[in-house]
Amino acid sequence: MALRKPNAIVRSCMFAVIFLAALFLSFELLPSAKADEEVCLKIALPEMADHVRSAERYRAAMAEAGLCVQPVWLPNKRTAVSLKRGEIDGVFASGETIRQSAGVPLVSGAVVVGRPKSLLITADDTVKSLSDLKNKEIGVWLGDDHGKQELVGLADIITVPGGAGMMLRMLRHGRLDGLLIDDFSLNQTEGVPEGYRTIELETLTTYSWLRKEYEALLPQFDRGTYLFRAALEPEMETETKS
Repeated sequence: MALRKPNAIVRSCMFAVIFLAALFLSFELLPSAKADEEVCLKIALPEMADHVRSAERYRAAMAEAGLCVQPVWLPNKRTAVSLKRGEIDGVFASGETIRQSAGVPLVSGAVVVGRPKSLLITADDTVKSLSDLKNKEIGVWLGDDHGKQELVGLADIITVPGGAGMMLRMLRHGRLDGLLIDDFSLNQTEGVPEGYRTIELETLTTYSWLRKEYEALLPQFDRGTYLFRAALEPEMETETKS
């Protein structure tokens, strides 16, 4: 009997240790399991002056649609590289250039984010269209591959970092003969400089793009995109791909 008591104590201690270890592991595993269930997408928003306010509106709209997103402010030039490296999960972009430059499978949402107008700003009265830009130094936003394609063979292309504000400063200081910009970005600045005029070139259509592995989330993503757009322009009707 005297020998059984120490053995019973040892067994009790072992059970207690095993129970405490299991309890500890359960608490450790619960947060990670919850984290695995909730996907928080990193979405690159366009360069814009009010990117902080826009990011909050975007996050709130996506949350209402049932999605967690983390808006990321990136220079245009960085978006394709960041998609390729897996640093972001999606981006606003026009046309197919982002699919080509990213080099990874992407899918686009069905809801139109916006229809910005491509504008040429110049003070030269002899310029009526892009064909009149021979020997002119025209600024293009760094990362705007579509804008560069428009000017190939027509003008001397100057890529400008730093966003719309930097482009307009260079224009005012005489370092450019003109520049390509969209009307949304122009409206985020002080507008067309005095003595300059705009020539409307075309209307671009912007969609949201996601990495293909998140294709199943597109219905929620489209809903969030619609809510975001409605928050920016309450009277705008929903537009989707035909």
